[in-house]
Amino acid sequence: MIQPHFLRMRMARLVLSASICAVPQGAWAQNRVEPHLQHLFETAEAHNASLQSLEAASREAQAAVETAKAERLPDVSAQASYCYYGNARLWNRHFGESTSAPMPHWGNNYALKASQVVYSGGAVTASIELSKQGAQMARLAKREVQQNVRFALVGLYLQLHHLQNRERVYQANAELTSQLIDQTRQRRKEGTVLANDITRYELQQEQMQLGLVQTSDARDIARHQLVTALGVDSLPDVLDGSAFKERPTASLPAWDAWQRVADGGHATLEKERLNVSMSQTKLKLERAAQLPKLALVAEDHLDGPVTIEVPPLNKNLNYWFVGVGVSYNISSLYKNNRRIRQAKLATATSQAQLEDAKCRINDAVQQACVNYRTAESNLRTQQKSVELARQNYQVVSHRYANGLALVTDMTDAASVKLNAELALADAEINLYYCYYAIRFAAGNL
Repeated sequence: MIQPHFLRMRMARLVLSASICAVPQGAWAQNRVEPHLQHLFETAEAHNASLQSLEAASREAQAAVETAKAERLPDVSAQASYCYYGNARLWNRHFGESTSAPMPHWGNNYALKASQVVYSGGAVTASIELSKQGAQMARLAKREVQQNVRFALVGLYLQLHHLQNRERVYQANAELTSQLIDQTRQRRKEGTVLANDITRYELQQEQMQLGLVQTSDARDIARHQLVTALGVDSLPDVLDGSAFKERPTASLPAWDAWQRVADGGHATLEKERLNVSMSQTKLKLERAAQLPKLALVAEDHLDGPVTIEVPPLNKNLNYWFVGVGVSYNISSLYKNNRRIRQAKLATATSQAQLEDAKCRINDAVQQACVNYRTAESNLRTQQKSVELARQNYQVVSHRYANGLALVTDMTDAASVKLNAELALADAEINLYYCYYAIRFAAGNL
């Protein structure tokens, strides 16, 4: 069976990297991705629902940047009204006597107002900065999910190849057993073997056919899972014999080189660094709330009738002014202190989370590199095991043909050969999985 950590594929929640860090020089086929696997990546980018949703969220966040920048533009408003005035009544101070004061009944009011913020304590600049950071965070969120989706595709793609290889092993051994059954039946006619010998071979063949059926069923399930992950209706033709002709080798760099790759561009680390920056920007906004606001203002009014006169004048009055307006929220002196303290604590928390993420990714990269070296060693062992198992099978087969070995010896040798070839098929695919696991751990998939 394939290695346990290969089967434990992480189908993470549902986000191609905006920029991929270069794999260290000297690495096997730098940034190499098997062509069919690259095609799956591109297909998922175009059709995967999670990635499409995150792409829309990224565009929305970018639009928010333009909205924030618009706060630097002047505020301009126009106002118009037309109304009916009823007659007024004048009362003495004791409300004992009153007289009627006729009013011009129809009135109007027109106004044009403009204001331009000159100084806001840095609030506008900080708001724009925060919106830009939000847009960057949306892109990183997509990139992070994208890495998870890609690694899930890697697992399913390699699982298909792994099952395909096992099918070939079962099929080849089943055909070999069929030839042995035919030969044994012929020898039975000659009276040189027992009928039980044929039965043993037929039982072995049935077990191989069962393994072939189970492998085929598992392959169908993996194909369906891959189609679902891609977000398409049918699986592209990605399982030909040209895949994996070139293996990653011991020339792969050590884990510390991969760690530098992770430090330089892992999406999770970039998100944590951005969280620190966003916390600092929010702190700037809270501090800006404690500073006065300065703006240039201009207004032009056309009002009628003129009600400030007694009796009112049935005329239009035009007046305008320009000036400087200053505002200060006094309550911010005692309200925002708590918010500033909270923002400082949020910054410290973000910094701690960044350091924790660095440690976790460092461990993941190191473990992935160790797994790769182990897979490499296991592959060499399995290659030798297949070589020895095939040699043993040839020797036992020759001895059996000459009456020097029992049928049980033949079936045992065939079982050893089958298991060795299956283990080799697992080990070959597992090596590729471990290579892509390193890249995933380093955020470079």
